[in-house]
Amino acid sequence: MKTQILLCLTTLSFACLSFAEIVPATRTDHLKPFTNVRVSMQRMLRSDDGRYFLDLYAGIWNPHGKLHDLNEQKTVAFKGLQKGDQLNLKSVSVNGEVTASEQYQLNGNLNANTGQMSSVLITAKNNESIPIQFGPAFTAVEKPLFIFKFYGLENAQQPYGRALKQVEVWNKTTNTVVQSLSGFTAYPKSIGYMDINLDGYYDIVLSDTSNERKIEDKRFIYWMYNPKTHQFQRSPQLENIAGFPAIQGEKQQIDFGYGQVYQVKDGLLSRVEDN
Repeated sequence: MKTQILLCLTTLSFACLSFAEIVPATRTDHLKPFTNVRVSMQRMLRSDDGRYFLDLYAGIWNPHGKLHDLNEQKTVAFKGLQKGDQLNLKSVSVNGEVTASEQYQLNGNLNANTGQMSSVLITAKNNESIPIQFGPAFTAVEKPLFIFKFYGLENAQQPYGRALKQVEVWNKTTNTVVQSLSGFTAYPKSIGYMDINLDGYYDIVLSDTSNERKIEDKRFIYWMYNPKTHQFQRSPQLENIAGFPAIQGEKQQIDFGYGQVYQVKDGLLSRVEDN
């Protein structure tokens, strides 16, 4: 029997709110502001000619990613540096095998707001410089620009000595609070910001540390963005799946590990059964 999970929040009715529910805001009077929470944002970019697919983590101290050549069925992993909008990445492996860092270079200028990236792929072996124009692999109408403020508790009773308890979502353009997410206990040093259901909108993923859970347990809290309500809604169904959601955008799949691979299509997650 094929297992399916509904991810398309735009089609939810009131009867389906057990899957994605809006949690009311709580007061932050007793919470401490956290200023050193890293937002790990996964960008999925596709070249204009459709040949290349780029999984990119940028805006952090160690930008990295994987470039998939869909014509040659080759994957190159990159790591490097970022200064402002400029990225300079060098290859560290090809198809999973360690390679000399100078074999490939990917240099580009990334527009953090639009996701457009003008880049050049340099291949040392053939002495080629290939211009590549990237854009968002999954587009959305009027994608909002958000920034986040974090609040939590810090004492000996909290996991890791502190716990993330609330996330304020701010509209970057209008500098106003859009929503306050609460009702959880999460790892305080980083959050994930990625497009789980491949609808073009970024979702929030927190590492669940409630009930004595540790990050090694790989249990996560999912806040899915609903473009109809302009709100993030929590997804208890996704939280029942153990494992880190490794999004493979070029395949439109999510690999949670432990043999749990799901295909994403039209807002549904369908379990990929082993042959």
